[in-house]
Amino acid sequence: MPNEQHPNIVVFFVDDMGYGDVSCLNPEGKISTPNFDRLAQEGLVFTDAHSTSAVCSPSRYGLLTGRYNWRTVLQSGIVRHYGDPLIAENRVTLPSFLKTHGYHTGCIGKWHLGMGWDFEATKDFIPDGDKYNARNFPENLYPTEKQKALWQEAFSKPTTGGPTTRGFDTYFGVDVPNWPPYCFIQNDRTVGVPSEFLPARLLGNNQASTPGPAMPYWHFEQLLPTWAEKADAYIMEHADNPFFLYLPMTSPHTPLSVNAPWIGKSGLNNLYADLVMETDDIFGKVLSSLEENGLTDNTLVIFTSDNGCAHYIGATMDVAVDIWKLDTMPAVDERVLDDY
Repeated sequence: MPNEQHPNIVVFFVDDMGYGDVSCLNPEGKISTPNFDRLAQEGLVFTDAHSTSAVCSPSRYGLLTGRYNWRTVLQSGIVRHYGDPLIAENRVTLPSFLKTHGYHTGCIGKWHLGMGWDFEATKDFIPDGDKYNARNFPENLYPTEKQKALWQEAFSKPTTGGPTTRGFDTYFGVDVPNWPPYCFIQNDRTVGVPSEFLPARLLGNNQASTPGPAMPYWHFEQLLPTWAEKADAYIMEHADNPFFLYLPMTSPHTPLSVNAPWIGKSGLNNLYADLVMETDDIFGKVLSSLEENGLTDNTLVIFTSDNGCAHYIGATMDVAVDIWKLDTMPAVDERVLDDY
């Protein structure tokens, strides 16, 4: 039977989503969000809330620690590639606090608070690091044996400062979706060792991802469906005991990776709008999982965004699809997914 003393807690934390992009908060808006609207209708809506920062890492720090982000060593910007942990090792966090009260704690999705990678990411990690960038990275470039050896050594080591060292019992996700390494991370280890280069994506004149080591067949469109599947499995596994499930989404942030059924769904010729709708659908799947496991009446569900919307919302489908070459994107190899 579900635990009736302590309610389960689910935090669905979207990335760079605007206040007016939820239809119940903007009746004149043109993006349909029936599942977010359902939560508003069945619960409470807080319309006077403020982010501690306009970018990712600081706002995530504030949510998980309850502290102002400027109290950390990071006084501006975000945690950079392969960055050190922003949350101090002895800092009380929301998940570590809940664990002392009998909760199992799980994190699924984007971390972006530093992992504590046990290596130095030199320019040898990418070919001719001083020569190539997102706009001239060759599509058919393959890593050298030296680079593969570097990756093998680097990504065979556990991380030292990720979610499972900051209060979470389990973790499955990515550090930053549009930065390397392009692979899933389970608890403190990468799922496999990257062995290929993932070329960069551009969104108009903006860099949507940076080139770097990737697992074979990696693409961004697999992320949202994976978070939904992992959340469903987590809820089912822990249905009989109180749990805290933190779901920091990788959307609707760049690289605006929309799955085929949702491309054009908004009718606005705007991939950001389509991705908001797909994100709303993922949230609906989480609600359905709670219902199917008999947990709806004993679960506190919170939906919020890390900060406001970014300037890339104007990207039209024709520009983005042409740049991303979605028609030639390889299918995911099922043998790879079996490892997850």
